This record gives sequence, structure tokens and C-alpha cells, in this order.
Amino acid sequence: MSMRWNGNDANNVPELEPSATNSLVLIAQLRQQLHDVMEITGYIVLEHPDEAFAFRGRLYAGTDVDVAFERISQRFARYGYTASLRRLPSGDFEVHAIKGLVERRPGRVWINAVLLLLTLVSVLYIGAASVLQESGAITNPNDPQVLFLPLAHLQLGIPFAATLMSILLAHELSHYFVARRYGSPVSLPYFIPMPLSIIGTMGAVIVQRAPMRSRKALFDIGIAGPLGGLVIAIPLVIVGLTLSTVQPPPPNVDTVLQEGNSLLYAGLKYLVFGKMLPGNGEDVWLHPVAFAAWSGLLVTMINLIPVGQLDGGHISYALLGNRAHKLGQVVIVGMFAWGGWLLMSGNNAGGFWLTWAVLNLMLNPRHPPPLNDAGRLDRTRIVVGIIMLGIFILLFMPSPLQQITLR
Repeated sequence: MSMRWNGNDANNVPELEPSATNSLVLIAQLRQQLHDVMEITGYIVLEHPDEAFAFRGRLYAGTDVDVAFERISQRFARYGYTASLRRLPSGDFEVHAIKGLVERRPGRVWINAVLLLLTLVSVLYIGAASVLQESGAITNPNDPQVLFLPLAHLQLGIPFAATLMSILLAHELSHYFVARRYGSPVSLPYFIPMPLSIIGTMGAVIVQRAPMRSRKALFDIGIAGPLGGLVIAIPLVIVGLTLSTVQPPPPNVDTVLQEGNSLLYAGLKYLVFGKMLPGNGEDVWLHPVAFAAWSGLLVTMINLIPVGQLDGGHISYALLGNRAHKLGQVVIVGMFAWGGWLLMSGNNAGGFWLTWAVLNLMLNPRHPPPLNDAGRLDRTRIVVGIIMLGIFILLFMPSPLQQITLR
């Protein structure tokens, strides 16, 4: 890898190898594509012989960064190179030319369909198991034979499954359609069945087959999922709460799973029941629709954590750039600290935060830059980003789910 930036006299190199000659021809051709966009002060060969080049310089006065990137991107593509643009601390700009273009190949839709079907069965199973346990049909959850009983009564899980899957589908399809509007080569959602979890699924992922195009695209795609999911989840929480009951724990119940309170969830309970819950020995005994909708709020809260490639990570990188990496590190440390403190306090919800801290530390610590990393968000998007921060605060559950021993 060459580490010397070459200025305008860089072509005066004696006894060139054939590969070097080809590289210089390509450099000259690519450099010519920048003549009306920026003043070039130097170039560097990032990968020999012609895999990647970088050009450094200043945009001409009055040149819009986003317009300049689109122009450069289209021109470089004619030579078989993908362009990226970033702003340097000095105020100069750096254009990378990376050999190769993204091929928009169709995915294997049957895989998405199979995973969606398996996830639906898994969520139906969890919903049916919950109803059977609430009705007393399951008296010993540890009996291996009980594992097969919900399979014979999957129809009991329809209210839970329909609620949760509609929220997850709205979330993922909002990502998908906004990404397609930007021309991003994305897959359909891959749902993740997990029949032994509390809700039967780990949600879904959409595979991005190329870097995000710009910070604007990153912001819009990232924020679309949480907004789309909340549009469905909030009305369903209200519907589910109206189907639920407020009462003290039944005398035959020794332990309960207590769902976490957030400012939004507590406010919706107050809206429906006219009092703060839990309180005075009473709490909401959730209908399956209410629990599924609450789970949708929890999934949205998790996705809005500003780390890595979670939705919150997309939004924070679009707003903050590389400074989002520092924010992500602070958040991961905070999750470790909070989870550890909860466990030491006897609250088993601490395991939730420790699990997500480990997952993000190992799999999701940094957000890759978009191709156009030099653009800035407009004022409207900045305001929407601040509003989404407020929504995250309203959704935040310090203790998402804990087991409480009543007697």
C-alpha cells in the first residue's frame, strides 16, 4: 500500500512497470471526472495495482456536497468504480474510488417465506402456551409432555401472534420500502423464530447488500422502522389494555412476570384505567393482545438504543458522524453497569441489559460510514431526530421484565 500523497507532478515517474502505467492511466481518467467538482491537491493508491484510489482536495465554492457526490458516483461507475466521499478535519474532502459495482441480484424469497412461517408458528406456540397456563390447563410447566400441548391448540395463540407480527411487519416493511425508495439493494425481512423465548421470536433483520448511500438515506431508513412499528403498536396497546383487568394477584399465584414500565406505557395505562399502576396492591393482568403490544414497545425501545447498526445507531451516526462511535461505547458501558447493579440489587432484569451489552460489544460495536459521509442533515431531519430521542426516553424501560415472588 502506498502511503505517499502525490501532487500535480506525480506523473513524472521513470521506468514504469506495465501495471503502474495502467494505474496512472486510470488515475488520470478518474481525476478528469473531478475537474468541475473539486480542486485536486493530491492522490494516493490505496490498493495496488488498480483496486482502490483516493483523491484529496477542495470542493469548488458554491458546490453542493450531495450534488457533487451524485455526479462523482455516476461518472466513476462508468469506469467500474464505486465512489465514496468524506470530509476531513482540515475542511478538505477525500474521494475514494473502489473497483467494482454492487450487483443487484434478487434474493432467495423462499428463505424469507419459510422463516416468516416458522416465526409465525413459534409466536402462535408461545401465545397458546400462555393462554393454556393462564387457564390452568398447564399445571406443571417443567413436565416435558407439556411442551407439545400448545401445538394442539395453536388457535389460542392467534390474538397474541396477530398483534405482535403486525407490529414487527410494520417495523420491517417500513425499513424495506424506504430503503427501496433510495435505491438501496436490501433484502426482504428475515424473521428469526425462537420458540423458547418469552415472545417466540428475536424479531427480524433486513440485509443491506451495500453501504448506505448517504447520511440522509441512513437517517430516513433507520427512523422509518420505529415510526412504522409505533403507529401500529400504540393503538394496539390501548385495545389490549381495554381487554385486560385490574386486580390484586390471585391467591393461588406465587410468582409473576412483571412487565416493565416506561413513561409511555404508564401513561397509556393511566389513560385507560384512570390510575397509576401498579399501585395499592393492584396491577394490570394483561390480555394476550396487551402483552404482545407491550412486547412491540419493548422491541422498538431496543432498536432505538444508539449503538452500532441498531436503528438508534443509524440515527445517531446520521446526526453525529464518527462521534456516534464514542456515544455507542458509553451506552454499552452504561448497559453493563446498569445490568450489573440490577442483578446485585436482586432484580433479575439485569440479565436483559447484560445480554444486550455483550451482544452489542461483540457483534455490533461500530457503524460503517455511508458512501457519502460528507453530507449533512437538514434542519427538519435534525428536529425529527431530537423528537425521536424524546420518544426513546418515553419508551425506555429500566427494568424490562422481571420475575417477582409474591409469597
